Amino acid sequence: MVRMIASHALLISLLPGIALCARLETPPQGQAVEAVKVSAQGAIVTPSREQDLFLLKFPAGHGKPAATFSFKEIDINDRLGLALDIKNTSRKPVRVYADLNGNIWARGFAVVEPGKTGTLYVFAPRKKLAAADVEKFSGMHGLPGGRMSLWDGIDEPIRASALKVFVIAGEQTASVQIGNIRPFGSSKTPDPSGVYPFIDKYGQYKHNDWPGKVHSDMDLKASLEREDADLAAHPGAPGLTQYGGWADGPKLKATGHFRVEKSNGKWWFVDPEGRLFWSNGVDCLNFSDVTRIQGRESYFEDPAPGGNFLIRNLETKYGADWRAVATERDLRRLKSWGLNTIGAWSDPEFTGKKKVPYTAILSSHLSAQNGPGVKAWEDNLRGVMQRAGLTMNDDPWCIGFFVDNELHVSTDPAWFELYYRTVATLAKEYLPNKLYLGSRLDFHEWPDEPQAKQEIVRHAAKYCDVVGFNLYRFTVEDLILPAGVDKPVIIGEFHIGALDRGLFHTGLRSVIDQSQRAEAYRLYVTSALENPVIVGAHWFKIYDEPTTGRYDGENYQIGFLDGCDTPYPETVAAVREIGYKLYSIRSKKKQRPQ
Repeated sequence: MVRMIASHALLISLLPGIALCARLETPPQGQAVEAVKVSAQGAIVTPSREQDLFLLKFPAGHGKPAATFSFKEIDINDRLGLALDIKNTSRKPVRVYADLNGNIWARGFAVVEPGKTGTLYVFAPRKKLAAADVEKFSGMHGLPGGRMSLWDGIDEPIRASALKVFVIAGEQTASVQIGNIRPFGSSKTPDPSGVYPFIDKYGQYKHNDWPGKVHSDMDLKASLEREDADLAAHPGAPGLTQYGGWADGPKLKATGHFRVEKSNGKWWFVDPEGRLFWSNGVDCLNFSDVTRIQGRESYFEDPAPGGNFLIRNLETKYGADWRAVATERDLRRLKSWGLNTIGAWSDPEFTGKKKVPYTAILSSHLSAQNGPGVKAWEDNLRGVMQRAGLTMNDDPWCIGFFVDNELHVSTDPAWFELYYRTVATLAKEYLPNKLYLGSRLDFHEWPDEPQAKQEIVRHAAKYCDVVGFNLYRFTVEDLILPAGVDKPVIIGEFHIGALDRGLFHTGLRSVIDQSQRAEAYRLYVTSALENPVIVGAHWFKIYDEPTTGRYDGENYQIGFLDGCDTPYPETVAAVREIGYKLYSIRSKKKQRPQ
């Protein structure tokens, strides 16, 4: 388990008075479930002398040894989810995961030190919000009170009947005690009559308070002064090239552009100067997220023009020239935090500064009727590639480009082979100096996916320079490519969020508070750095989504910065810790995908 280094000063400087490492209070805690039965799937289960306490031993090796705890069904529709206590009886820290009702999107994790007991929280997103809830609070995936929807969540009413507890097997056996499986938290939509308006002039939830909340324009100015001192104290990681490559590492062939090469058994990017480079990035450097005002006027105390509260806050904070000032500040933040890549969905005002390498994303405008083998689609793609080549092909700051995102037009591997072959052919014609980074496959349980998806990945590896995945999970330590495939992998999106700082949805992976969010970030990126096939990972995204939802209803707490342009100090401390140790972590000898 990676330890936080020098983070207390950041927490104190950015959020005076915050309780360090405090857990979110989660009352009410429910009664423990009854009639627990356990079935093993690779784990060794031993009942304890104490009722409803079980001893689990997870063998060393590969795979995901597990045990499923089944129990008398309980109604948790008005709860946040289930919690369980875990005592680590091993000699080393253990990371334990749990899925509710067999749903991979209702998953939690906990890291427990030897001899200690910790609590693992599993949030229960619902597949669809009830009509009565939508009528009260429309256009949002997460609602005041704790209810969250997700496309593959659990059908309402949510009834819990099983928890699958597992680890990712490592080099040593792990042993834990499991017990006290119980509901936690409250998930009840409030009565609008006592809540409206519930959004303040800064775009924040009115009816709660939390560390870092903005209560006045003076708070925006004060946060600016505190962060100025923090950025001055942390100008950036030492020992890097101008592109963020490893200046103190091996010198390889320099081509003036980014490329990939395998060195000492690990895949790497190589920067234009010939230095090894690992892409540590963040997506969506832009100020464009807006929320819908029309038809929801009663939600807002003082609606922002165009529904963009972020822009109004930036203008208040930085003045009339806010856009130029905020752009430069975000670029300075990236350097200070140890991030070396501007990820997808970012605006040219960031990528065009030639200060931080970037990855672009292009759209081929696929549809069910328009795709590979269709002349109109290929002609359009040719135009997209040609236009991109005019600005990107000779730009040394451009690492490469994705084409499309999370394709769902087809599940046929043969379709994908034609698709990747067509894109790769045109890429070589119009963007020969840039890397083709794939289509950001959303195979979130990879490599535990069906055979058809295995074949799709084989086709991607055949034609792409780097295979791109979006992987919303807690670790990528077990990521491997199909047998016989040897290509680098880049992670285009991942994130983790919590409910303790005013937003109503955690995003695609949920943790209990900002302390665990920082822990989850460190563990994820470290697992990517220690995996020899992964050459980069990009967090989605730099700013939180609007409290009342963006165009599609997403209102996730997933930023490094909130909607008032205030950094989340716990997460930033973790980002900086990893960013400053990026190449020492990547270059260490232990390189074993689990």
